[in-house]
Amino acid sequence: MSPAFALVITFGALLFPVVWVATGAWVVLDARARGSAHPFLWGVLAPLSGILLLYYMLWWRRGHAREADPSRWERRAAVVALAGFGGLIGSIAASPADPVVQMLAWPVVFVCCLPVASRLI
Repeated sequence: MSPAFALVITFGALLFPVVWVATGAWVVLDARARGSAHPFLWGVLAPLSGILLLYYMLWWRRGHAREADPSRWERRAAVVALAGFGGLIGSIAASPADPVVQMLAWPVVFVCCLPVASRLI
């Protein structure tokens, strides 16, 4: 096995929990800024359930105005979460229908999505 292959495998294995935690941190910080009574509940449950994350992003956030501007940590967490999801969608769209190949492509596409996510946030 080549060292580059092992590096991509390791980076991909570490990337999944990092994106998951970044998504939860962004939801906690955003829910707290919007005056939620239970931001940690949102932050734990939203990354676990895609449906609850979509509900939070598309419905709950609309009804609650921000009380504070986004912090530096909130922006960073949002960039990592957005690049993670963009990288996942990009690797699914650009690679063959093999989950192993898609997970190998995900770290590469994630790194490519970071500048795009940084511009969007």
